[in-house]
Amino acid sequence: MAKEVEKKAAAAQKPAKKSKLNLKKYFKEMMGEVKKLTWLSAGDLVKHTAMVFVVVLVMSAVIWLLDLGFTAGVQGLSKLTSGGTESTSVSDTAK
Repeated sequence: MAKEVEKKAAAAQKPAKKSKLNLKKYFKEMMGEVKKLTWLSAGDLVKHTAMVFVVVLVMSAVIWLLDLGFTAGVQGLSKLTSGGTESTSVSDTAK
């Protein structure tokens, strides 16, 4: 019983929780952090952007070539399994 009274007294002494949403404080702290950032120079930014475009173009070409190779491989396997005869699809017979 004495423990319960102590718990209630301790709970009464706790400070009330402050509101979690304090926009003014948030933006003040955010601007303080933004000031600490180091930004790229214009020349570095252009170089990095150009490098990203080059890498994207090279990877696109690699994927395109792999797609062509896999397509040819699947078509070759398809011809092998069909015994070398051409199969007619529904669209071919409709013509």
